[in-house]
Amino acid sequence: MCTALMAIPEDGDTEVVSEKTFKVFSLLNLDAPYLHDKSHVTEEEEVTGCCGRRKGAIIATMQIEQIGVMPGMTSKISLTVENKTKKRKKWMRKKENHECVLLSLCQQLDFVAVNRNDPMMIDRKSITIAVESHGTCKTKAGAGPQTKEIEFSVPPNLPPTSIHANRLVTVSYFFKLDLDHFDLVLPVIVGSSKSVPGSVK
Repeated sequence: MCTALMAIPEDGDTEVVSEKTFKVFSLLNLDAPYLHDKSHVTEEEEVTGCCGRRKGAIIATMQIEQIGVMPGMTSKISLTVENKTKKRKKWMRKKENHECVLLSLCQQLDFVAVNRNDPMMIDRKSITIAVESHGTCKTKAGAGPQTKEIEFSVPPNLPPTSIHANRLVTVSYFFKLDLDHFDLVLPVIVGSSKSVPGSVK
């Protein structure tokens, strides 16, 4: 809530105009017990080389400490990747120490428009943007499972996840790890209030 004091001129002929840009977000409280639970996703992809020759598999797991996240706070994310592909020859590994992958928090906006004359005609469009990204180094082939802990800073002033269906615009979020051969996607819920200690309201 915003409050302000404005001096009103005594002559009633003077017009006073005050403008202030502000955002209005719906209320989404993150106090529900299930929003404090951990969430994870695991994917495995077979990697093939020239002429369809099997090179091995890549197994990746992403886990978040709490499925409900607050704008302006930090989320703890654990990444475990095991690269079972065959090691490349030394002369082909010149850039190995400089390769990175991106872990991104993505916002998806879904738009729905209904034809005024024909309600059965519905137009749907979707836009996905990365609102924040962190880089992390790739795993080495044949090195076994490698785990990295990341403190991911959630940007402030994000609108909360839409909780009502059939709206003209709905907002959803997910973390995405961009790997060479596949993407790892983990949905999360962005809230607007949280009453536990240390939260931002």
